[in-house]
Amino acid sequence: MTLQEAVTEIRRLQAKMVTIEQERASKSTEQEEEEIIESQPLSQALWDSRVPENFKTPHLPTFDGKSDPLEHLMAVGTQTAIIGAAEHLKCKLLSGTFKDVALLHKNGIVNCFHTHHNP
Repeated sequence: MTLQEAVTEIRRLQAKMVTIEQERASKSTEQEEEEIIESQPLSQALWDSRVPENFKTPHLPTFDGKSDPLEHLMAVGTQTAIIGAAEHLKCKLLSGTFKDVALLHKNGIVNCFHTHHNP
């Protein structure tokens, strides 16, 4: 192999490596987006639903997994009922009350607060 042939082969391999790295980066980004969507316990329809422009978020208790979950659901349910929140809004508000360990287990929550709230 001549020096010129070796240089040509190195350039070809470098171009191939760049292509492979770009494909890998693209797949990685797509996989991350899919993982985010899959890890979201609320359906996309709930996230896409609109929050009224004049809506003011009520002060809601947080849930860290150490207290009674039913009491937490009742407290959040009461507060959201007082303001007349629609079901999609209740789901979004409830999701925002989790912290610490409860946040890690959020993926086990079904798509709607209503399912948990009514026995």
